[in-house]
Amino acid sequence: MTTWIFKGPVSALALTSLAACGEGQGPSFLKGLSAPSVALSQADMAFGAVTLKAPSGFCIDKSSLKQHFALMARCDAFGVPSAAGTAPVGLITVSFSAITDVPSLPSPQDTAKAMDLQQVSDPIEVETGVIFRATGTVPVEGMSARHWRATAQIGTQLMGLALFAPEDSAAAQDEGRSILSAVIAEASAGS
Repeated sequence: MTTWIFKGPVSALALTSLAACGEGQGPSFLKGLSAPSVALSQADMAFGAVTLKAPSGFCIDKSSLKQHFALMARCDAFGVPSAAGTAPVGLITVSFSAITDVPSLPSPQDTAKAMDLQQVSDPIEVETGVIFRATGTVPVEGMSARHWRATAQIGTQLMGLALFAPEDSAAAQDEGRSILSAVIAEASAGS
């Protein structure tokens, strides 16, 4: 039996919370990410095992980028308003961990238990993973506790995703599922 331990994503999310704290409401929580030089549309991760591509209107925060963690937000938060288009306000965390001898991905309930999430609902299988909604601690003030989560297998890596958004953002509604689905569909296994 495989036991999933999510200490990496939990630690990364905690660090994100500390790094992103600031003004607190709406998109103002991203004011520290305003230099165009820190925005990326894609990045090689997990020592080249995965290429992460930002969904339409979102950019990857270069300063957050580690081999197993990335933070994405709407591109205008990075000073690239022309790339933001009509993307909703949201904050996406992405984490990767190597998969070894694992027969299947963790279920939404397994993920919820490991991440201390409640009210798991709306699970849907996509590509090589599952997307669902849950309620839990938010990384920064102004975000809805009800948010989207996903897990997917990308090559030899388990990808964990969380999409946080203000209550009135389309990303907190059904569009959030589409955004995470796009991240999963665009992620590719490295060569």
